[in-house]
Amino acid sequence: MLVCLNLYIRPRLYIVDGIMAMEGNGPRNGDPVKLNVVLFSADPIALDATMCRIIDLNPEFVPTLKPGKEWGLGTYLCEEIELVGDPLEDFINKNFKVVRSPVKSVTSPSGAITTFKNLISPRPVIETDKCGQCGVCVKMCPVTPKAVDWHDGDKSRPPTHKYERCIRCFCCQELCPERAIKVQIPLLGRLLYR
Repeated sequence: MLVCLNLYIRPRLYIVDGIMAMEGNGPRNGDPVKLNVVLFSADPIALDATMCRIIDLNPEFVPTLKPGKEWGLGTYLCEEIELVGDPLEDFINKNFKVVRSPVKSVTSPSGAITTFKNLISPRPVIETDKCGQCGVCVKMCPVTPKAVDWHDGDKSRPPTHKYERCIRCFCCQELCPERAIKVQIPLLGRLLYR
């Protein structure tokens, strides 16, 4: 979707404000990290790839970069990117907390999420001891009927997830003011992906 959106809109300039970056899941649950960079480019793929290199992440692990290159938006290949300004090496942060492995697909070839895939894909999990029952997660859940809700009607206890409805947008996790929702991979998924 991001690649198609860029192909449709065709912005002339892309900007990354990396003076302060965020590790982890944002916008609320991440941790700020000072990177002290501002990047500009007419090539969104090169810009993302350069930012990946700054946080010591292989650009090929980002699922938008290969299709972006193949569809003519730009390049992620280091030898095809011209950098102007301070040397990139001055900004590389090898300690930046990011998953340094390829993104695993969680859909079948037909695009339908199967029951099996539901058992292995990452999911939001409410830590009941941290939950304040505020309902932000319920309010932010974009699906109908809600994937996270007080399914038993008892608002004195934390909401629960119905994962067969969950689209894995992680809005509930990102916006939880108590940081009470974590992303977890079910046991079967951990066994398959290790």
